[in-house]
Amino acid sequence: MGFFEEIYIEKYRGISNLNLKNLNRINLIVGMNNCGKTSVLEAIQLLRPKSDIGILYKVARQRDSLSYMNSNSLFDNFICMFSKNDDEIKRLAVSGYYNGDRISYDLTGTMNSVFLDADDIKYFRNRNLDVPGDDVLVDAFDGKLRLEYMGVTEIPVQVNQYSLVTLKYAFNKYAQNIVYISPFDHLRGSIINKIIRNEEYKKVCLEALKLFDPDIEDMMIFQSDTGNRPVDYLRHRTLGDMPLSSYGDGIKKVLSISNAIAAASGGVLLIDEIETSIHKRFYDDIFSFLVKASKAFDVQVFITTHSIEAIDGILATQAYDSQNDQDDICACTIKKTPEGSLSRILSGREVYKNREAFGFEVRL
Repeated sequence: MGFFEEIYIEKYRGISNLNLKNLNRINLIVGMNNCGKTSVLEAIQLLRPKSDIGILYKVARQRDSLSYMNSNSLFDNFICMFSKNDDEIKRLAVSGYYNGDRISYDLTGTMNSVFLDADDIKYFRNRNLDVPGDDVLVDAFDGKLRLEYMGVTEIPVQVNQYSLVTLKYAFNKYAQNIVYISPFDHLRGSIINKIIRNEEYKKVCLEALKLFDPDIEDMMIFQSDTGNRPVDYLRHRTLGDMPLSSYGDGIKKVLSISNAIAAASGGVLLIDEIETSIHKRFYDDIFSFLVKASKAFDVQVFITTHSIEAIDGILATQAYDSQNDQDDICACTIKKTPEGSLSRILSGREVYKNREAFGFEVRL
């Protein structure tokens, strides 16, 4: 299993000097709005033993991934990864211990201006975008990426206002298995198409669906009668074959999570705002399934949430009143201060006991 024991975010977006220690199988990342919970998940994605420059651009575009209109350029998203307090030298730095070995991702560089000729911005001219002149002076970043994991690798990084993600920077699919789920991943395209390619994934997802409706028997893809496009379907014992679109977002969300657990087998799963689209009456069953499946597939999970009901539901997966020392949960509360980011790390058992006795507010 790929397991992070500790993560230190020295500089990333608005986070500075945040240390997350004593990490567990299930790690809750909680705190006030705008404290950097999503940024923690992004920073973790950079810590891959077999990383490359592609993951840097992938993470930079992640928050923009649902914007099909008026999305920012790669350069704009890239620059937002650095602290706004950076002046001449821009830097992001994340490190940690992965299976006992130190791993770090450190990017340092400066802003400057470069001239681009017509060939450099051909793509934008072909799309009839407003690009003035034959030679254009544009903002650019020039730096070096230093990767450390059982050795050191240094990679030059140049990004400008007209940079594109091309095959040259394609994400390394053989990198360490880290899977990220945004709050709205379940609203993207076909979910079932990704699942039915792997029989083990399919079994896990069907088990999750039965938490909502035990009469769901199978999942498949049919061709649409109008337009010949693939459509996701669920087979129901009494209702027959029903399009997935006829079900609520809760079922789609659980399908997305269960598929991601299986896809992250032997690695790390990052779930942003797990409570989105799931009604709290399903929390006990779904969170119990999440913990069980993460063990079955040997997955370490990081979860951000705003919901105290979700926190209580995840704590309820542990039999703290009867079990002795066993505890699969770590709760990391983060808080921004002028001096940097503070963290409070508690075991699930500590949070549970304090919530039971004192109504402890773990998010503050």
